[in-house]
Amino acid sequence: MRRAVKIALICLLVFIETLGFTLVFATILTYRHESGGIPDVHANDNVLPKLQDVTMSDGFYNISLVFTNTTYAERLDNILINPNSPNDVVGLVAYMNGTALIEGSPIACELEKGDSMQINLTLPSNEFASGETVYLSVIGDNFGCGIPVVLP
Repeated sequence: MRRAVKIALICLLVFIETLGFTLVFATILTYRHESGGIPDVHANDNVLPKLQDVTMSDGFYNISLVFTNTTYAERLDNILINPNSPNDVVGLVAYMNGTALIEGSPIACELEKGDSMQINLTLPSNEFASGETVYLSVIGDNFGCGIPVVLP
């Protein structure tokens, strides 16, 4: 019986130690997450584009998005306009740093750490009413965001 008591005590001790380590480990993870110890690569938003300007000129709305001094190398896969709409935007022309992109092709590029880039989307004004909100879905390799744009 003495041997059975020793085995029971050892099992109880192992159980208590395991429970203790689990609680300590969970506390450390919770603390690190709440205090910012686990870094979020997009926390400073230097990889997400910012809406720079929205104007109307010569029958076109011009939506200007800017990536500024990206923190990490990222791949931009595409920018979708009103992704939940069944209608395609006819007459959309996209420019990347002033260079027109082929109509219908994805708005895609590789961004290296420290890169800045401007993307202009020109939409025919006959497709959208003044004051209407257009939703841009910016999709990247490791990021994504939605940007509501109110047309002038």
